[in-house]
Amino acid sequence: MSKVNLIEYVHPKMDLLFVALNAPEVSNTNAHWFSYNLSFWNLLFRAGVITQTISDPKEGDVIVFGSNVINHKNWSIGVTDLNREVVATKSTQVTTDSTQVKRILSIIETKAVKRICLMHSMVADEFERNGIIVRNNKQGVNAFGIVGKYKSTVIYEVPFHSGNSIPNKEIYYSKLVS
Repeated sequence: MSKVNLIEYVHPKMDLLFVALNAPEVSNTNAHWFSYNLSFWNLLFRAGVITQTISDPKEGDVIVFGSNVINHKNWSIGVTDLNREVVATKSTQVTTDSTQVKRILSIIETKAVKRICLMHSMVADEFERNGIIVRNNKQGVNAFGIVGKYKSTVIYEVPFHSGNSIPNKEIYYSKLVS
């Protein structure tokens, strides 16, 4: 098993914290979040989360999570994974548990986080199993959007950025900034 090379971007105050499932192999090798291609960064641009396009996927995390220059209303945006121990591209090789959810909740409790965004169905499933969120329709697009609140932090679920099973994903990501 590879060591996780993705450094969390967790700031003292965050307008938005993305919670992904785990480090995929390519991004972990690159030591840059969402660096396999531009799909995530293009989606954020189309949704209005960022105001300029990213031209190099290996720079997107530094620009968006490491600064706020192109972020919507100069937001502070962070990112972490639910499972910080596993490097795997296939989600079937990843497990989740309540300890991981508690770690995310401790970030919310110790940092000023306005909203978190659950980016994978397995992440949302674990939050739901732990009673943090309630989803209306797990299988359909009605599940996306606001799915709960923890203290003063609003919790959103969005479809995973890659893959073609759900069209017009920017509709769901744009809810993060509306």
